[in-house]
Amino acid sequence: MTYNELFELAQNKGFNNIQVTEETKKENSIYLINKKIEDYTDCEKTTYTVKAEKDGKTEQIYTEYLDESIVDLLLEKILETESKYEDTYLDINKNNTIDEEVNIDIKEELDLLKNLNYAKEKYEKVQSLETAYSDTYTKTRIVNNKGVDIATSSRNYELYVEASAKENDKIATYSESTLSSNKKEINIKRIVENALTLATLGTKKKRLENKKYNIVLNNKLASFILNELQKMLSAEAVHQKKTCLENKKNEKVFSNKLTIVEEPLNKKYPGYTIFDKEGTNTINKILIENGTIKNYLYDIKEAIIDKVESTGNKYNGIGTRNMFIVPGKKSLEELFNEMQDGIYITNYLGSMGSSINISSGNISFQVFGYIIENGKLVSGFEPAIITTSIFELFSNIEDIGNDLKFSTRTVASPSLYIKEISISGE
Repeated sequence: MTYNELFELAQNKGFNNIQVTEETKKENSIYLINKKIEDYTDCEKTTYTVKAEKDGKTEQIYTEYLDESIVDLLLEKILETESKYEDTYLDINKNNTIDEEVNIDIKEELDLLKNLNYAKEKYEKVQSLETAYSDTYTKTRIVNNKGVDIATSSRNYELYVEASAKENDKIATYSESTLSSNKKEINIKRIVENALTLATLGTKKKRLENKKYNIVLNNKLASFILNELQKMLSAEAVHQKKTCLENKKNEKVFSNKLTIVEEPLNKKYPGYTIFDKEGTNTINKILIENGTIKNYLYDIKEAIIDKVESTGNKYNGIGTRNMFIVPGKKSLEELFNEMQDGIYITNYLGSMGSSINISSGNISFQVFGYIIENGKLVSGFEPAIITTSIFELFSNIEDIGNDLKFSTRTVASPSLYIKEISISGE
């Protein structure tokens, strides 16, 4: 069914507006264990989100196909709902459809992963090495009955590495994921060797005392925490009184060393998009500046409540693209040297949703990582519990690394050197 046929059918059944968001994804990916291919994927998939308005009510449906039944389902949902929410629809003056051919090919990376050459005697404790690489093109298109036809696209490359090592009865695992819009920025050999080195070091484990430690959060874990902060900045959470950052706009709540921005229009990063899933133009913006909250995140519905403009943050709910902590100037090794003694936290166990309470800001989850003495990694540590809050964690920032890294399109962070955080190791 063509879009025009869908729109005509909807209008014949009394709908005033109908709009389709189409997402097409082309992906080529490979998964290997110990350099042997376990899985290979070459696929293309298109999905649709259809929203329509009738009698002052708007409803939407997510679907993998378009036919007459979609209009009937929308009509059924409209009749069943008592909500009078009227959504907005794009105007006819928006038309910038892109039509580009994309060649997805990972042969070069596949050959490299199959023929990885590293000194096995140096990593003799390593039992397994898992690697995965993907090349993904995503195109989002919005079409409606007002003549709108707009599109935006991005192409990203992702590498995942996981190494496991064993010494006596001690098993250690280290994993790392990198997502980039520039494949040349992904140094496969360096990332693999780093994983092998840290997995090997992790087999030597010590138990931590229960006390406050100076810590370095690696960019992976800092990004996971930042993802929860994004939820705290949602205008929907503010309106529902579900965030600890309610009524904190223009208030200094974190370290003056912390600045967080969202740059969806920055092509250097993997979340590049010129509009959100409602068709609102995205904008680069400062969310937190020197510890002060500057902006909340809005979609159209929440913006209407506050009588402001949408910030272009409607995705699957209110979310972000290319939100990140502005990096500092020091390398990870320089952060270690600055701290001298403490711990380097690289991973966690548990659901972030239950481990970080966005209403209170409290944080508690199991962590894994390494002990630092005299600025050097000396061993791993037994699983421990970190207990803090988003306020303490981001207020105690001593320094910020230069190793900004994305593993998703939504958020990213460099490593963070943070002072005096409670860790329980017993």
